[in-house]
Amino acid sequence: MDKATLVKRLKESFLQKKSSGLVIDAIGLVPAYHGLVENRYTLGVSAPSLIGMHIHEKIGLIIGLLFESLTLEERTFIDRVRVFNNVEELESAKENEFEEYPYEGYDSYARAPKAELYEVG
Repeated sequence: MDKATLVKRLKESFLQKKSSGLVIDAIGLVPAYHGLVENRYTLGVSAPSLIGMHIHEKIGLIIGLLFESLTLEERTFIDRVRVFNNVEELESAKENEFEEYPYEGYDSYARAPKAELYEVG
């Protein structure tokens, strides 16, 4: 499976949940472990409908959705999940591979490629 197909499947999965009140307006993928592991991504999610929930609850909800909506093969491409309150937070975190802390010892040009963001719809 290529990255474009994974993005398409993720968008479809999140759009299906919109009718039940889950609003995910954008997602992002960045290679996991600075790109050292092939075909594994950290998934960043902008989920404004989850504001007010504890971060672990948000992540658990998104992981549960992935298990419900994606096949085992599709899920193996997602190594980690990070959830943000809005697109601005997601955009800001993409430079840091969706982590809350900067990676010490890495200049921005030496790190893995920056995250690519996609509107969900």
